Amino acid sequence: MARPKPDEQALINVARLRYEDGVPQNEIARNLQISEATVSRYLKLAMELGIVEIRVATRAFRNAALEARLMQRFGLSFAIVVDRRSTDVDRLQLLGNAVFRGIEDLVANDTVIGVSNGETVASVAAAGRLIRADNLSVVTLIGGVGRAEEASHTGEICRTLARRIGAQAWVLPVPAVVDSMEAAEALRSTSGVSDIFQLIDRVSIAIVGIGAMTEGASTFRNGLFPPSRVQAIIADGAVGSICARFYNAEGQVVHSDIDARTLSLPLDALPNVTHSIAVAMGPEKVPAIRAAMRGRMINALGTDAETAALLCEG
Repeated sequence: MARPKPDEQALINVARLRYEDGVPQNEIARNLQISEATVSRYLKLAMELGIVEIRVATRAFRNAALEARLMQRFGLSFAIVVDRRSTDVDRLQLLGNAVFRGIEDLVANDTVIGVSNGETVASVAAAGRLIRADNLSVVTLIGGVGRAEEASHTGEICRTLARRIGAQAWVLPVPAVVDSMEAAEALRSTSGVSDIFQLIDRVSIAIVGIGAMTEGASTFRNGLFPPSRVQAIIADGAVGSICARFYNAEGQVVHSDIDARTLSLPLDALPNVTHSIAVAMGPEKVPAIRAAMRGRMINALGTDAETAALLCEG
């Protein structure tokens, strides 16, 4: 007599226990009160039905030689460089997966992870998976940039990563840049905002994007600053931005009236973060990435092979 076919939810439950939570097959069998043979059969069926997909591990796409060169040249604690090779894997998704896999081993009980805005940071959040650690928090390092429903919005990144790793999300309920220094000071003094900044002070893993001084950068594209101010910032020597704060080619902060109106992590706080990880790629970002490493604002980098090669050549 043929065995009854299990329903799809039963297959999903077993597959999640095995492949997402890492529970051994014999333990799954004991917890669900079924045989190990049944667990094995369910996993095979889940694969045949497309519930489970087997893919080449992200590390197979990493360029170890360029990673070593970056670490040696810029004194990084670690580097993650992805190489597309001959596959059709989306580069941004591949980078996000690789960076998250590199970060998850750094997470322990009570870890506070800080995130900025941007597409590359969003790709890391989207790659998140459950982490076996207690009392985890994810906090935004900058007020809102762009539309709240966009995946690259800081709040959305924070909530996505928190949900995927099993953490609590803490979002700065303010814009990234406000109209005056007085408005910024008033907002900082409110209990809801000051509590978030106190949590930011406890961040041990920061995942930040790096902005180039180009019109396509999210800081400028989302209208935080009028074009005239952008040109003035460039004239003052700015080559890049992190959390809507600007720095020059030596990695020194470019101070302006904007600083006092910006609600985000100060750049001089980044070197105090245990793992300050930038995720950025593209030839146009090379000067900004190099300067951030030169100024020790970041001590780890996730990028692609093209960008890494340009960084090592300059």
